[in-house]
Amino acid sequence: MDVAALGTSMSQYQTQTDHAVKVTSMVKDQIEQNGEMALQLIQSAAPVAAPDPTSSLGQNIDIRV
Repeated sequence: MDVAALGTSMSQYQTQTDHAVKVTSMVKDQIEQNGEMALQLIQSAAPVAAPDPTSSLGQNIDIRV
């Protein structure tokens, strides 16, 4: 293998590596953005009211055997 061919191969390999790093970085940024949006959605959800402990709701269960 001559020096010119080796240089070309190394250049192509470096270009592919640079591209892979860039794509991985873009995917990581997208995942972080999706996570932030999910947290905002969870935080914006209406809080669930605590059940009234003095209420009889749910105290009786009808069971037939």
